Amino acid sequence: MNNIDKQKLQEIKALAKFLAVMGVRNNTDLEVLHSGISPKSSTGDYSDVEVIYPEGKIKWNDLSRISDEEMRLLMLSIEQALEKALIAYEKADEKMKKEMLKFAKSQRSYDLDDI
Repeated sequence: MNNIDKQKLQEIKALAKFLAVMGVRNNTDLEVLHSGISPKSSTGDYSDVEVIYPEGKIKWNDLSRISDEEMRLLMLSIEQALEKALIAYEKADEKMKKEMLKFAKSQRSYDLDDI
């Protein structure tokens, strides 16, 4: 990223956020997969949580929480949503692009520099 000026870098970050919000979070089946009851953990790392099923127990940290079919459908919905978001962004005039990025910036997210 050393060759990208600060303004271009900010534009890229805003576009990435727009794609994450409009192309993944709000327009795919991710929210469906995210819904439901989450377990509580006394240890904070879920090492104390187990899932009981007919054949025994599975430690939470060893448990797959998304099936192959759910993953396939999720990836297809992400691909379609990203395509729609990119087409909308590409078709937008400069004023609309600024509004789209402004909306994306207003959404809760995590700064990659903080990770």
